[in-house]
Amino acid sequence: MTIVIIIVVGITAGISYLIADYFFKIKEQELAEKGNEMGETIEAFIRLDDRDMLYRYILAVDRLVGARIWLFDDNYELLAASYYDAETDAKGNLVDNSLKNYLKHGAPSQASLQESAQKLNQDIKYRIKVILRDIYAGNSFKSQIYHPYYKEQVILVGVPYTISAEKKGAILMIEPLSGFEKFLRNVYIYIMIVGIIAIIVSLFLVKRLSGLIIRPVLDMKNNAQAMAQGDYSRRLDVKGDDEIAELGDALNSLGKDLDAYIAKMERTEKIRRDFVANVSHELRTPITIIRGYNEAICDGMVTDPDVLARYRGLINEETVRLERMVRELLDISRLESSDPLTVNNMDELPLAGIIRNVAEKLAVRCVKNNVTFTVHADDTIKILGDGDQMVQLIMILCDNALKYSPKNGTVSIGANKLEDGSVLLTVADQGRGIPEADIPFIWERFYKVDKSHCRTVPGTGLGLAIAKEIIRVHGASAEVTSKCGSGTTFEIKFPKDKVV
Repeated sequence: MTIVIIIVVGITAGISYLIADYFFKIKEQELAEKGNEMGETIEAFIRLDDRDMLYRYILAVDRLVGARIWLFDDNYELLAASYYDAETDAKGNLVDNSLKNYLKHGAPSQASLQESAQKLNQDIKYRIKVILRDIYAGNSFKSQIYHPYYKEQVILVGVPYTISAEKKGAILMIEPLSGFEKFLRNVYIYIMIVGIIAIIVSLFLVKRLSGLIIRPVLDMKNNAQAMAQGDYSRRLDVKGDDEIAELGDALNSLGKDLDAYIAKMERTEKIRRDFVANVSHELRTPITIIRGYNEAICDGMVTDPDVLARYRGLINEETVRLERMVRELLDISRLESSDPLTVNNMDELPLAGIIRNVAEKLAVRCVKNNVTFTVHADDTIKILGDGDQMVQLIMILCDNALKYSPKNGTVSIGANKLEDGSVLLTVADQGRGIPEADIPFIWERFYKVDKSHCRTVPGTGLGLAIAKEIIRVHGASAEVTSKCGSGTTFEIKFPKDKVV
C-alpha cells in the first residue's frame, strides 16, 4: 500500500509539474510574441504623440490576451498602463475599472499613470528596475513571480521596443495565474479522486491476494508440521497453476513419497525380521538333524549297518543343503553389491542353446511326476550377458516351475524377439499358482508362499532373490502373472541394447 500511495503521489506531482511547465512556456512565448508585435505599433503612436490612441491600443490588447500591459520609456518612466484603476469588491477580488474610466474620462493623465505605477510597483520596485535595465540592453525577460498587488503568482514577460536609434523602451506584460491555478486545483481534485479509488481497489486486491497466498501457505505449514510428526496421509487442496500451486503439488508429492517410503521401510523391516527368523529356522533344521544323527552314531546307540548308512546319508544330505544355502546367500550378497554389467564384461550368448541345455539337465527330474518340458526358442537370438549367470537364471525359473508342476503337467520355455527389438524369455507352468497378494514379495529372500515352511516343496527360498539380482545386473525387467489353479508365467524382457 505504501508503494501504491507513493506511485499515486508521484504521478500527481509529475503530471501537475508537466502541465504547469508546459502552460508557462506556452504562455510566456505567446506574451513575448504579442509584445514584439506591439512594438512597431507603439513606436508609431509615440512618433505621432497620440497618447489617447496609444492607451486605447494597449487597452484593446489587454482585453485580447488577458494580460496587464505596462509601457515604459527609456528612463524608467511609465508611459501607459492598461490596468491603472482597480478596487476590491465585496468578495475581496480586484475589479478592473480601466475601461469604465476610459469611456468616462478618456486616457489617463501622466500623473495618474505615475500614481498607478507607484501603486503597482511599491513592493517589487527594486526588481522592476533590474528587469527594465536588462530589457533596455536589448534582451527579453520571462519569469513567474509573486506580485503582492495581485496577491498571487503572475507571469511577467518583458520585451524591448525602439523609440529612436539610440533609445529603447520596455513593454512589460503581466498575467495573473488565478485561472490556471483553478485549473490545476481541478486536476489535483481529479487525480485525488482517482488515487483514492485506486487505493480502495488496491486494498481489495491486497486483501484478496493475501488470502490467496497466505491461506495456502498456512495450509502448507500445517501440512509440513503434520509430516514432521509422522502423519504423511494429509494432502493439500491445490488450485491454480502458479508457484504456490507448484509448491503445494511438491508437498503433496513429498507426502506421498514419504508415505510410500515409510510403508516400504515397514515392509522391509518385516521382511528383515522374517529373514532372520527364516535363516534361523533354515539353518537350525539341518544343524539339528546333523547333530542328532551324529550324536546317535558317536554314542554307539546305532549299530545296525543299514541304519548307520541311512544316518550318514541324511547327514550328508543336510550338509549339502546347508552348503547350498550358504552358497546362495553369498551369491545374493555378491550380486547385490555388483553394478550392472557393461559391454566389456558381457559375452554373446545363444539364448536358445542355454534353454535347451537347462531343459536337458532337468529332464531326469521330470520322470518322477511325468512332467514335460516344451521349448519354443528362436535359434538366431543372441543376447549380451554373463553366461554362468544366465544359466543360473534359467535354471532357477525352470526348477521352480518343475517343483510346482502337477503330475503329467507341462513346463513351457520360450524365447522370441519382439517388434521393438527386445527379447522376451518366458517360463510357464501349470501349478497351483501364486495368490495376487504374494506376487510383489516372491523376489524377497526366504519368502515362501507356503507360510508353514513345510518340506513338501524342497528349496531354500533364495532362488528368486538371486534371479532378481541377475535380472537387474543384465538391465532386464521381470513381470509375473499368475492365477490360482491355472499356473504361473514368468516373463523376462531384455532391452534392445542387450540384443545382438
